[in-house]
Amino acid sequence: MKTQDDYPKPVSELIKEESGFNPDMQEAVEKSPEENEEFNLKFEPISLSELMKKDFPKTEWVVEQLIPAEGIVVISGLPSAYKTWLILELAVRVAKGNLLFDKFITSRTTSLIVDEETGERWIQQRLLKLLDDFDLPVYLLAKRGFKLTRESVKRLIALAKNKEVGLIIFDSFLRVHTARDENDAVQMAEVFNLLHKFTNEGIAVVLTHHHRKQGIIRSPNPSQDMRGSSDILAAVDCHLAIERKENFLIVRQTKLRQGEEAKSFRLSVVNEKNKFRFEYLGEVDESQTKKTDFKGAIKDILERENKPMYKKELYEILKSSKVEGGYSTFKSAIQEMIKAGELFENKGERNKVFCSLKPSVQEQALFKETDG
Repeated sequence: MKTQDDYPKPVSELIKEESGFNPDMQEAVEKSPEENEEFNLKFEPISLSELMKKDFPKTEWVVEQLIPAEGIVVISGLPSAYKTWLILELAVRVAKGNLLFDKFITSRTTSLIVDEETGERWIQQRLLKLLDDFDLPVYLLAKRGFKLTRESVKRLIALAKNKEVGLIIFDSFLRVHTARDENDAVQMAEVFNLLHKFTNEGIAVVLTHHHRKQGIIRSPNPSQDMRGSSDILAAVDCHLAIERKENFLIVRQTKLRQGEEAKSFRLSVVNEKNKFRFEYLGEVDESQTKKTDFKGAIKDILERENKPMYKKELYEILKSSKVEGGYSTFKSAIQEMIKAGELFENKGERNKVFCSLKPSVQEQALFKETDG
């Protein structure tokens, strides 16, 4: 199939090239007066003394410490990490001006959810479990085929102003951006230039985003788990990474441009027949989390290798995989696994201690075969 590059350039384009045609100047000519003013401002620097004379207001929040007003926030996680439930809870609490998770102060404002993931039917079912009162300033655009373009952003800003919207939530980022390659930093920068048009109008933006598939060992830095270019993390003001455990979530704030990151916290997921809610369980004990990460990684490595391994060998693989924690945490994790019957420890040749997921008798026979 031929592409545009396969066809010769029209004469008009060749004339422009030969005459020293400047596409930036043509772009400026074609812009409206308002756009030309914005274009010209790009080339009007201020001096350092002028900067230091400026008075800036204190940081304002849609949700204190989590969602800065006039900021861009990305909430990321693997599929089934309750991201859609979280944004519905966020929209409802902000609309009411109630505490989020009975913990974080919100500033009351109207919310608009641009949903390209779930659809009206399933959002209605979830809201029935979240709410008793539906007379709230929350608006929904569901499955409309919305894409971030200059025209659509302009129209959405007009709609937001008409409805006095202070928070727009896009679910999900993947469904609304128009970049061909999520891993291309230049294309992602263009997408965020569009998103900044909302924040320039005083509207906070929240994006849900997916994590890439995890390998054998989970990344120690949740900010690196997000799909796509690293420019996504660089462009946002705040990143909240969601990790799902058996019956609770861990929320980690890996970035906050407006100040120091909040400590990681846990949320209980209470999903009853007719009600759904999140309950704040307190801050995460990071030392215990590191130990848990060690345990999971040890089990994953032994299952993958399908053979016993020396402690030193295990630890070296863990550190090369950048699992966070020192040797004392590693030893403590090993001992807790042995005590729980999840791991077996035996001596091999020259009394070296090896670890296995299998009992000792058959393990020693297997060890001699693999060692020798």
